[in-house]
Amino acid sequence: MSKKIDTYTVQQTAMALGVTPKRVRQMIAEGKLTAFSTSPVTIKQIEVLELRVSREKSAGERVAHATPKTNTANAELLSQISSLIEQSTETNKRALELMQASAERNEQNLMAQVNELKAEIDRLRARRFWKK
Repeated sequence: MSKKIDTYTVQQTAMALGVTPKRVRQMIAEGKLTAFSTSPVTIKQIEVLELRVSREKSAGERVAHATPKTNTANAELLSQISSLIEQSTETNKRALELMQASAERNEQNLMAQVNELKAEIDRLRARRFWKK
């Protein structure tokens, strides 16, 4: 009894590696992957999984290698963002204060106009131009 070898299609390989099917075909042409069969093109699962693990390890090493600089850059960026938020907050507070002062002036002006109109109504009533 022959043992069946598990294989992936080009599409499955692409999904497993996080690349496009076109890139899988390029990897086969470059010799990074070996086609197990040609119609349809299949690749041994074990080969795909080994490649994925090696790619993840090398990506992890790149991330670990870049981390100190990245952490410093992130800290600087967070500091700048915090400063901008603080400035924005102060600007917004000042804008709100100015809007409140403006609203208070508008209210005072409107109340003055209302009082003037009430006085005018009282004068007209006194002259009998106006009846209740």
